[in-house]
Amino acid sequence: MKKIYSATITPIDDMGKLDEVSLERIFERNIKHGLSGVFLLGSMGEWSQFDNNFRDNLIKTSVDIVGGRMEILAGVHSTGLDLTLKNMERLSDVKCDSYVLTLPSNTTKIAPLAYITTVLNASDKPVYYYHCPPNNGIDLSIDQFEEFLSHPKLKGIKNSSGNMKLRKDLIMLKEKYDFIFLEGHEWAIDESLLMGCDGALCGAGAIASRPMVLIAKAIDSGDIQEAIRIQHELIRIFYGVYGKSLETVWVGQKYALKYIGLIDSFNALMQSPALLTTQRKKEIEICIDKYRELLD
Repeated sequence: MKKIYSATITPIDDMGKLDEVSLERIFERNIKHGLSGVFLLGSMGEWSQFDNNFRDNLIKTSVDIVGGRMEILAGVHSTGLDLTLKNMERLSDVKCDSYVLTLPSNTTKIAPLAYITTVLNASDKPVYYYHCPPNNGIDLSIDQFEEFLSHPKLKGIKNSSGNMKLRKDLIMLKEKYDFIFLEGHEWAIDESLLMGCDGALCGAGAIASRPMVLIAKAIDSGDIQEAIRIQHELIRIFYGVYGKSLETVWVGQKYALKYIGLIDSFNALMQSPALLTTQRKKEIEICIDKYRELLD
């Protein structure tokens, strides 16, 4: 059965503090929709904007809210190896299911494979490697992937490279290595699951968990045309909320979540609320109203 995960947003109030009530609303909705789990402190979760106390509290609070009803994948990445290892150490007693690691960009002299292997060796939990060259400029070759795919602590790969050749090469390596392979792009869920990915882990999961799950269910049942149909609707929602040029990725999704009553503030630290012009807000509202039945 295909798995669908949300790389969730982090709801914060107008003072920048964690909004635990809104966080619970998001998770309860995700669970109702049948989501496999949530990834905390990814790119969509604005991980770089929070201090250690905030990060730790977010993960512990999420574990308590979810109570084992879906998986919790905790982002442990930081701007350097020592800080990443300390992030894991502080979470050693927290009952999250897995860690997620992405490499920092141009902030360390440590070679990528040495960095990844050191984290895997030190980890007390299974680890997903989040491959996202657009974010960090680090594009591993398939030979480099093979260097750590057999590591006993490596649970899976989240591929957000947009590289179709790499996706196919990694799917072929599943014949040799035992790992979970997740697509990272919302607009490619149907085709990646058809090709052989085990699931998807995408940033639109807070607002669009239901259509994402429906795509996976359609693939599982062999209804390819239905999967494609829902995928196209998801892409339209994606552009409606994020903007055609992705100009309101963070603040746009938070505004959409506030519009449907899931969170109390669309405060985002990665983007200014000023990006939400009157026109952009109206576009988001029209999109949500049009697809409200599919979304919920």
